[in-house]
Amino acid sequence: MVVGTADTQTYIIPCLLDPVLQAYQREMVDLVASRCGLTFTQQQAIPAHFTLKYHFTTQHIVQVEALVADFARRHAPAPVTAGGFGHFEEDVLFVEVRLSDAARRVLEAFIAALRMLAWMSWSPHDAEHLHPHMTIAERCRSRFREAWDLVQPHERHFTGAFDNITILRKVGESEGMDRWAIHASFAFGT
Repeated sequence: MVVGTADTQTYIIPCLLDPVLQAYQREMVDLVASRCGLTFTQQQAIPAHFTLKYHFTTQHIVQVEALVADFARRHAPAPVTAGGFGHFEEDVLFVEVRLSDAARRVLEAFIAALRMLAWMSWSPHDAEHLHPHMTIAERCRSRFREAWDLVQPHERHFTGAFDNITILRKVGESEGMDRWAIHASFAFGT
């Protein structure tokens, strides 16, 4: 099922993480799915990332693409670290992503640039309320404690970079979950 009209689509803007973090996230997602039966995140199969801007719907994606391309071209990669586990209540289990001061400044500048788009919608979790993380399990309340205890011995820490801005487009829904595809990706400094 295609979402929206020919002109209106739903998007999310994350920073995709490097292959080492991709592999670690997949390992943790698969572990929780196989041992706890919490398969939602595994089935959704979104690459490891931290979100820069939550869901928005627009007919003006060309404006967003131009803004992101220009922004990425003018910024250099900035360090982030990932490691340690956290959770949002007992619904979402994740790996913490900590932004360096430089990465925090880049994110703040990106949010300021997005705010120049008067039509852009903002959720309560966006902008200054953003909590960078890499999701391991969603909808896990029923088995949260088991999942939490399971991942603890697998804690690892990584360095990475805020080095891209990627636009994901909602391409449909199935089995009660949104499906996403990469619409465009912009590497910093290029």
